[in-house]
Amino acid sequence: MAFTEETLSFLMENHIMDSREWFHEHKAEYEEHIVRPMAELFELITPAMLKIDPEFICIPQVGKSISRLWRDTRMQKADLPLYREYIWGSFVREKYRGYPSYWFAVSPGGVEWGMGWYQAGNDTVKALRAKVLADDPEWIAADEAYRKQKRLKLCGEKYKKSPYTAQPENKRLWLDQRNFSLESGLLPSLTFSDELHKRIIKDFRAVAPIYMFFVSNTVRWEW
Repeated sequence: MAFTEETLSFLMENHIMDSREWFHEHKAEYEEHIVRPMAELFELITPAMLKIDPEFICIPQVGKSISRLWRDTRMQKADLPLYREYIWGSFVREKYRGYPSYWFAVSPGGVEWGMGWYQAGNDTVKALRAKVLADDPEWIAADEAYRKQKRLKLCGEKYKKSPYTAQPENKRLWLDQRNFSLESGLLPSLTFSDELHKRIIKDFRAVAPIYMFFVSNTVRWEW
């Protein structure tokens, strides 16, 4: 079941209403237009993802591999809305231990997908930079994969003034990153496409060497 206009309408209206009462009154629409297509898309992508990393957690349920629409406002300092206007699915080895993830999301603006961290740990960033500076084969493979594909762009916070001006341009692309995330940007033309899962899989496979570079240098967070 692909996303529909009702998917986007529900995301927008629920976000505008921002009401627990309204959400619970429309719970059946949430299940039909949000949860079901998200779970089905997740399941279509899962076999390809397990070939990239058999350790991925793949549970197509809300609160597991599919995000909730509602925020836990108990931990929020800012006065944020109760409900997000987007929902995402993610493939990650282990939550809350510092690993990068693959993800896809839908919002009223369209679909998008990517890979990396929302916020990488400082020790992980240092480990990645060391491999770049050493011309490590893992980084060389990652850099080649990045340049071969065109859709996912290296994003995330960068140094405002590069500390690596003596390094060649292809290294600075990685060294100047303070966080590592590859993102497609919003792609509204693909939101309702029956080929959406194939496009996501193609891009996820293309950056698999980058994922392996990231995950093999992840310094896990300890509790």
